[in-house]
Amino acid sequence: MENPAIMEMTASRRSNFGDIGFWADRTALHEAASLGRALQVKQLVEDGAAVNMVTVDNITPLHDAYIQGHPNCARLLLDAGAQVDVRTIHGSTPLCNACAAGSLECAKMLLEHGAKVNPSLTALTASPLQEACIKGNADIARLMIAHGALLEAFDLQFGTPLHAACAKEHVDCARVLLKAGAKVNAAKFHETALHHAARVEMVDMIELLVDFGGNVYVTDNDNKKPIDYTKPGSPSEQCLQYYQSTPLSLQQHSRVALRMLLVGEDRHVAQLQQLIQSGASVNIVAVDSITPLHEACEMGQTQCVRLLLDAGAQVDARNTDGSTPLCEACSVGSFDCVRMLLEHGAKVNPTLSSRTTSPLHEACMGGNADVVKIMIAKGASLEAYDLYYGTPLHVACANEHTDCVKALLNAGAKVNYARLHKTALHHAAKVKSVDMIDLLVEFGANIYAKDKNDKKPIDYIEPGSPAALCLEFYESTPLSLQQLSRVALRTMLGIRALEVVVQLDIPKQIISFLCYH
Repeated sequence: MENPAIMEMTASRRSNFGDIGFWADRTALHEAASLGRALQVKQLVEDGAAVNMVTVDNITPLHDAYIQGHPNCARLLLDAGAQVDVRTIHGSTPLCNACAAGSLECAKMLLEHGAKVNPSLTALTASPLQEACIKGNADIARLMIAHGALLEAFDLQFGTPLHAACAKEHVDCARVLLKAGAKVNAAKFHETALHHAARVEMVDMIELLVDFGGNVYVTDNDNKKPIDYTKPGSPSEQCLQYYQSTPLSLQQHSRVALRMLLVGEDRHVAQLQQLIQSGASVNIVAVDSITPLHEACEMGQTQCVRLLLDAGAQVDARNTDGSTPLCEACSVGSFDCVRMLLEHGAKVNPTLSSRTTSPLHEACMGGNADVVKIMIAKGASLEAYDLYYGTPLHVACANEHTDCVKALLNAGAKVNYARLHKTALHHAAKVKSVDMIDLLVEFGANIYAKDKNDKKPIDYIEPGSPAALCLEFYESTPLSLQQLSRVALRTMLGIRALEVVVQLDIPKQIISFLCYH
């Protein structure tokens, strides 16, 4: 067994060696971070372990924590001074590792700590966005793009992130990239994303790329078109044969042009207006039933949305997943687009399918409390149900959007509503948000509620953590009579509580307390 005294350096020596790249085989801190042993990581850090110690290939404990997807260990290391953009011998940063592991929580954490979304690349390095596309996590790809990730970052093995997504058969990632403006015909050695899609025989991917303007005739270094990589008689070959023999209609060409314009800034509004005036159909749909209005809303292009609506775009058009333009606008948190759609009669509560989330759900995922409030004010259903999360309150808690949680609770959302017996408090406990736990309990959340695994909220938290101490306090300390009275009033009156309380002939201070102001 290795001597801990040799494996670890004291705090006094850390500044002399650990933080400048002194290397060892692997320290106890590397192992603890890799295995997700948060308590051991905490103890080692408190005992003076060097958080920036590197191995011979320049891997730090932070790299290990992220490549294995252990956010608790990573948070401890970052709080102890771990370098957020340290590189391995191959040039990968912890953010590259988090994206490769597919951990949205880890990726968010690093960005909050200032991680570079576009680190300089070496011949052996893939960008964080490329790693997300190789893994196939569309949510992480969307997060990277929102923080300015380069859509055309180049990797020697695959090419651009779009190439990586197509080669790895990740249609959702490809769609995210294309909607963000990725160049559909960008080439690596003359090979385009469509060549990759043809190689993996993905009809859905081929249709998506062609719909965004993919060139079916382009040839690579071997003078081969995409169709040359498909099996004779296969669905993908038949699909490409169709596109080769059937030129795009004027409407389809117009739609491709519209998409290209919508990716740009508002300076393209005049061009879009000219295109519409020349006869482009504003309601033309792709194979996934997405209209230009869907895309304009998803990009938050307010002026383009206005032009399309004024030109007769259908305000409640649905894509194949059942999402309306209002869902897209809520998802990206574009208050102006949301307000404009509502003014044009968009349904705030469209009927839901098994694959559809409501606009309010989308707003809670996006985390824009102002959008949540306007949706509630327009009558959004507080208990609309999504098969994946549950209610909008569950979504807001799972995504750590405390302001959205407060807006929902103030509007009368049921704090103990359960999905598979899991309540909002279970979600808040899982993300270890003390502020959210406090808020939910103040509104009457049941700290003893058990989910389908027979676990209470506290069972999802590490013993000794702030969130655990918070729930332990509430388990041992009953709510005061004042708090119980407020909860009882809210439970009895539901969403009418705010309307009724403000009309009572009682001191304003009591009204404020009862209204959670």
